[in-house]
Amino acid sequence: MDPVAGQSGVQPAPVSPPMSALGSLLGIFVKPRATYESLATRPRILAPLVLVVLAQIALGVVLVQSGVIRNDAIAQMETKGTPPEQIAQAEQVFASPMMYVFGVLGPIVAIGFVLLIGAALLYFFGNLMLGARVLYRHYVCVAAYSTVVGLVDQGVRVGLGVSRGTLHVMLGLGAFLGDSSGFGVRILDSLTNPLLLWSAGIEALGVSIFARKGFGFGVLAVLPGFILLVLLSSIQQ
Repeated sequence: MDPVAGQSGVQPAPVSPPMSALGSLLGIFVKPRATYESLATRPRILAPLVLVVLAQIALGVVLVQSGVIRNDAIAQMETKGTPPEQIAQAEQVFASPMMYVFGVLGPIVAIGFVLLIGAALLYFFGNLMLGARVLYRHYVCVAAYSTVVGLVDQGVRVGLGVSRGTLHVMLGLGAFLGDSSGFGVRILDSLTNPLLLWSAGIEALGVSIFARKGFGFGVLAVLPGFILLVLLSSIQQ
């Protein structure tokens, strides 16, 4: 019996020939539909998670070594009028080896939290609100692979941040608005960031394939989580 169809009455998505772990990680970029269809009966989670964790470690080390995190934190403290002695203490912390712990482990924990919460949101809106019958592990698979695609956005941001000395990087329409950096501008920038939209589109495609519904269904299921991500991203910038 099909392992997916045999649980909770879930109907399997169209099946493509199985892919290797490396094949699925490459395929999510060049042929995402075929990749998701190959994962329908046996969703793969470990491979994308390992890649995401390794990427977060590499990006975290680059950020700590470049001093970008320190620059942004000190600039924010100076803007708030923080006393010089407190700034000096903060600089000592940023110069200590502990920064590698925070710079590397922090993003990894955040990614794990985002994946679980993101999959839960997809399950809630896809299954409970829109009537799909998809297993939670399939939603985790979708969230994991869309995060792999989202690494492109992170990599570009880190590259530009290191070159500019700040992580306040805009990749959407905000890049054309000069020095404007208000909350509304940051939201507009996130909503029009092509790399972020690419990741969201990959996520919507995966939901639609696993649910055996149209792409519009996937968009509706992904939209609430995407809006939440945009808000959180805008607050952090």
